[in-house]
Amino acid sequence: MERYRFSDWLITLEIIIIGLAEAAHLCGLFFGWPFSRCTLLLGGLVLAAGVVGICFWAVRQKSGSVGRRRKAPLGRDKPMGAERAVGGLELFLYALFLLLVLSQLIFIRIGDTVYMERDMTVETVGSFLAADGIYRVNPMTGLPYQVGMPLRLKILCLPTLYGSLCRATGFDPVTVVRFIVPEITLISSYAAFSALGHCLFPQDRKRHACFLAVAALLIWTGIYGYGTEGFNLLCYGWRGEAIRNCVLIPWLVSLLLRRKWPGVVLCILAEACMVWTLYGGGVCAALTLGMAGAGLCCRAYSGKEHGK
Repeated sequence: MERYRFSDWLITLEIIIIGLAEAAHLCGLFFGWPFSRCTLLLGGLVLAAGVVGICFWAVRQKSGSVGRRRKAPLGRDKPMGAERAVGGLELFLYALFLLLVLSQLIFIRIGDTVYMERDMTVETVGSFLAADGIYRVNPMTGLPYQVGMPLRLKILCLPTLYGSLCRATGFDPVTVVRFIVPEITLISSYAAFSALGHCLFPQDRKRHACFLAVAALLIWTGIYGYGTEGFNLLCYGWRGEAIRNCVLIPWLVSLLLRRKWPGVVLCILAEACMVWTLYGGGVCAALTLGMAGAGLCCRAYSGKEHGK
């Protein structure tokens, strides 16, 4: 079974943080905790998860190194520099990809084309911080809610996560929501595409580099079409839909192709924390069922062909 790469660990870490933010958000929502206490809870949970993750990684590395020493034949160690040298075309493709990503990060940082129509994320995060509570004040009026928000929307955790980032970093909600989070989403998206590229083109770095460069070009071209993935990623990368479509789904496809089911479950749960089902959620679960069913049909058909 293929090992986890750095991109896999990065996205896994982000999904775990989203899940911990959901736990802190629900404590504030149902128990009436102040937002400052929810932030402290989230920080403690993240710290504890980090300690557990480091211990797990250390144990995994130790057991893996012992297993490699047992399997490696005596005198058959791979010499330094034995890997294939990077070719000129491959180097050009990776350089083009990095240039495109850098230009997209600059585009997000400029922020002049941020699409804000009907989006209240910045105002909602600001109300959390000002009222020291979750959904206690209507961000449009500054007064307590006269009519409560639907529970299907109140349980989504991204405003609490962004507000906690504001408290941890000292940045204002505009900086966190419009700039920092979209840049993290963009980098995570390319990490997901990198994992998918390694899955589609194993041991072929040239095609992997071409895949990433084409993905970056397509995202740039999508900026001109409202609702496209490029538009979502570059114009409002803080929304749950953008994170799901541009990070979770490509990573989920790579996980399904590699049959890494724990990561698949994490994707489904992360989507539930960010996007309500009837507003476009459930895509990760539907994609999982579709690809799993297609795989079963293909294996059954292949078994019949071999049985003839």
